[in-house]
Amino acid sequence: MVKETVYDVCIIGSGAGGAPTAYALGKSGFKTIVLEAGRRFKPEEYHLNKKEWENYPYPQPFTDFKNRSKERYTSAPTEKLNLKYNHLRSKAKYRGQYNRSNNRMRPFVQRAKAVGGTTLHYQAEAQRFSDYGFKTNTLFGFGADWPITYKDLEPYYDKAEKILKVSGNTGNPDKPPRIPFPQPAHELSCASKRVKVGFDKLGLNLLPNTLNILSKPADGRPACNYCNGCFLGCMITAKGSMDVTLIPKAEATKNVVVQPNSVVSEITVNDKGKADGVVYFDDNKIEHKIKAKIVVVSGGALETPRLLLNSKSSQFPDGLANSSGLVGKNFMETVVYINTVIYEEDIESYKGLQIDSRCWDYNKTSKDRNFSGGVVFGLSAMDLLGPLGYARTIAPTWGEDHVKFMKDYFGHAINIFAIGEMIPRQSNTITIDSSKTDYYGIPVAKITTRMSTNELEMISFMQKITNELISASGAKESVREMSSYDLSLISHIGGTTKMGTDPKRSVLNPFSQSHDVKNLFVCDASPFVSQGGGDSPSLTIHALAFRASDYIISEAKKGNI
Repeated sequence: MVKETVYDVCIIGSGAGGAPTAYALGKSGFKTIVLEAGRRFKPEEYHLNKKEWENYPYPQPFTDFKNRSKERYTSAPTEKLNLKYNHLRSKAKYRGQYNRSNNRMRPFVQRAKAVGGTTLHYQAEAQRFSDYGFKTNTLFGFGADWPITYKDLEPYYDKAEKILKVSGNTGNPDKPPRIPFPQPAHELSCASKRVKVGFDKLGLNLLPNTLNILSKPADGRPACNYCNGCFLGCMITAKGSMDVTLIPKAEATKNVVVQPNSVVSEITVNDKGKADGVVYFDDNKIEHKIKAKIVVVSGGALETPRLLLNSKSSQFPDGLANSSGLVGKNFMETVVYINTVIYEEDIESYKGLQIDSRCWDYNKTSKDRNFSGGVVFGLSAMDLLGPLGYARTIAPTWGEDHVKFMKDYFGHAINIFAIGEMIPRQSNTITIDSSKTDYYGIPVAKITTRMSTNELEMISFMQKITNELISASGAKESVREMSSYDLSLISHIGGTTKMGTDPKRSVLNPFSQSHDVKNLFVCDASPFVSQGGGDSPSLTIHALAFRASDYIISEAKKGNI
């Protein structure tokens, strides 16, 4: 009889949380298997390496559209729009309203299922949350405080930046003092320099962004060539997505095996209530089982609660690690506003980086504003990279006007946008829709999310400041507006396995360890208590994962897990 392999650790997911955990544990000698739901891509397979590169499935270039049920999730009936905020309607000059109903669009989450996770698709922002972002309740009276501080996470921010060779600028007055970045900041693009005129006139600081993109060659990878296609996957590997950085480093330890096309349906437990392995399906829908001494869930704030809630047993009838009843609650989505503007002169907006500049002046909650939570502003070409992008979205739809617009204004358009934090609420949830299953027969996640008055006031503020920037920078006109008021533009999500010190009021402890199941950890954005005033989550996910890994190593040596 062949003896069953028992791994020290099974990690579910290979993205921003799973990859650093695999690297840290593999480096420390833990025999680790990483189960990834998607396939493994080679950089040369990315869309920018194809003649028809503009025919990518925007905005999710890594979605398996041949088997849509692999990506399936459902949602509760959407909310009625508060018509007091009808000025926030999403519309384009030549195409009218994007949502003509009086209900908000159903939730749509941008993600990638592949080795490296959504870092294949992300725009490589690598920002630290500010120190005040960890104590919003104490300082500002909203949300809840994290059970850890910026100082607790600072050495792990340092570690993640050093390993990934993050580029940036230490002169940000809205961030805590810090050590120098491993790489210098990227120079602002022509488009960012042009719009910066407006920021300067308003007394706002538009600064080089903090990015997980090489400004100088390192680790056998080249510096960025400024093709601006970051979200399509970086075919030259300058962007530090997990598939070309921490996954190879993890595999190089010889202790880590990454297994693609492995969709986990359940985490199993033994008679002592400890996790002892997982059940998963391969791409042929054949079921397999793996035994492990420690299980780390890194599926993201949508798939992680789905897996925990589907992992029911006699010991955990309401789902694994869910004695608090909070698994799947406090779902935080992206609050976003985008305004596409055109300048008379050619600003070569198709060149550069997707988000090479950021403004943090409003990152901190202020009593002078009529909403709670922080907001950050930035610039991006987004979908306006080539002629088809312009033709499909902002140009007149037909005839001579279309031809003239394309001739006169290609390269003249840029998106001024803002992202803010959603206040966590237990009514915003990820639950299980038992009436729907995916390709593998697994019950799917159901999203319930609503915008409160606080978020609507936040978007109104974003619109106001953006209009001031448009005027101050001397733009010709606005040709498109989009916002979370009536659309669903979800890229940053978190909060569904909230960390805390009280097992009755949180799912995880301050080290991302389940209160209920001592050998179960969550390393993704699910443990987030808040969203850092609108900053991007990836670097904080990395830092939390490295911190959890140190704890796992220490506790395992003591025999506590």
